[in-house]
Amino acid sequence: MGDVNVNLNVHELGIIISALQLLELSEEKLIAREYGSTSALYYKMIQLMDKMDTSQTGIRQFEEASF
Repeated sequence: MGDVNVNLNVHELGIIISALQLLELSEEKLIAREYGSTSALYYKMIQLMDKMDTSQTGIRQFEEASF
């Protein structure tokens, strides 16, 4: 199977970004071995979030991850 399109709202995207920020370094390394770079996914999600309307959500700009 190739790429899959998934519709996410701003809240769901925020959950994924928050989860990526909370990963420990050991977890990042484990995930990287199995699936690929978590930092690449994080920055991809941030770019998508920047394009979304977050004015009614109370979501503030996220801090940079530790990657």
